[in-house]
Amino acid sequence: MPRPAEGYCPYHQQEGRPGSINTRGSNTSDSDPFMQQLTPARGIMIAGCILLFFIILLFYYAAPGIVPPASDRPAVHLVYASAGTMTQLLNTGQIDAFLVWEPVVSTTELAGIGKMIAHPGDLPPPGKWTDAASCVLVLRKDVTYQYPEQSALLSALTTAAITRIREDPGSAEEITADWVFGKSPILTPGGSLSPSDVEHLSFRNMVFTADARSPQSGTVKNTLSELGTTSYNPMDMMDPAIATRGRQFLNGTAVPRTSGDLPTFNIGYLPSSDNFAPLYVMVRDSAYFCSRYGFCLVPDDPSSSRPVACTLTVKGTPAARVNLIPGQSGGGIMTTIGQKALDGAYVGSIPAEMQIALGNPSSIIQSINTGGSGLVVGTKNPCRDWTGFARWVKDRSAAGRPVVVATIQSSIQEDMLREALSYENISVKYYGTDFKAGYP
Repeated sequence: MPRPAEGYCPYHQQEGRPGSINTRGSNTSDSDPFMQQLTPARGIMIAGCILLFFIILLFYYAAPGIVPPASDRPAVHLVYASAGTMTQLLNTGQIDAFLVWEPVVSTTELAGIGKMIAHPGDLPPPGKWTDAASCVLVLRKDVTYQYPEQSALLSALTTAAITRIREDPGSAEEITADWVFGKSPILTPGGSLSPSDVEHLSFRNMVFTADARSPQSGTVKNTLSELGTTSYNPMDMMDPAIATRGRQFLNGTAVPRTSGDLPTFNIGYLPSSDNFAPLYVMVRDSAYFCSRYGFCLVPDDPSSSRPVACTLTVKGTPAARVNLIPGQSGGGIMTTIGQKALDGAYVGSIPAEMQIALGNPSSIIQSINTGGSGLVVGTKNPCRDWTGFARWVKDRSAAGRPVVVATIQSSIQEDMLREALSYENISVKYYGTDFKAGYP
């Protein structure tokens, strides 16, 4: 903070000015213009200037939440990577930490390569991500308009599958293990792991719910601001009528009405993530849903661990054909929906909000889960929680060795990481560059 320049609190040296104190002939030296011109008003002004100076210093250095100049802020280096490579990157020391979805977190822990020190509910701002939807069901608007009953059936089955997971988590873990990993052991740098063991740990880090709130994304807000748009409300992106109709099917207050038209829905999802367990359960345990509710999503090949072609049935009558299309990223899946190559998706909430905010003609139908992610560091790292991690980042940055953190581009995990670092006044640079990634 620069010091005030000379003359910041000026005083006049005009002898004999009305209101001044004439000290000639007194014990005060005639050569002291300060005392010659010191009046009560000027004394108050000088004292005020001094007080203001110290208030500025205090505000600058001590006020909570004040962001220091960018050059003085600690920083991390951000790396975008695929989920499947993060364990290896951490094991080889190419990154210091990562924030990604399950089952990568649990796989890394069981392999002895890393440890989770924070899940979404632990990340600042306090409470921001505790009950926020991690993943959601999205359907294109023209699909819900043309086929409202089939759309509501998909919503109903998603909610029913969430209930089924709570009723029988062991079965859900086995279905998810088979869908994500298959029958063979998982090979890691730390040895082979049982898919069932990984899922048993992973399911502790996920809360499946159809009622989670849509998160407010700083990334979406920042993107819209750069485009000159200030309006952003996740609630406006939802179509509650579909989920409401689906709940009526579940509680028996309404019966699905199907016609002779047999539409085909192409639904995208990420097969590498445990967050979509409700989808896996509704398909692989279809007999349970047929028996309990009278409608279900039946795989054409029941022996397949990861079915693609399925049939949505009501009392044994086909209501729609459903193809489950694997994807690589939430943003890519949403783009494909916008191109009408997909009719909907089980996808991360932030990619969904981003694309819808930019004009993708889709609606969020309901949430699938909260949690399901984790911040992981090496096992020898002294950090045990987010507070320790933030302190470690600042110490490493001050020593000229910034921490390198990997995450998935345009994901809810990236949003969580950026928001938490911004809260701690830690800036983000893209690895290998001096370019700083802004965050509101």
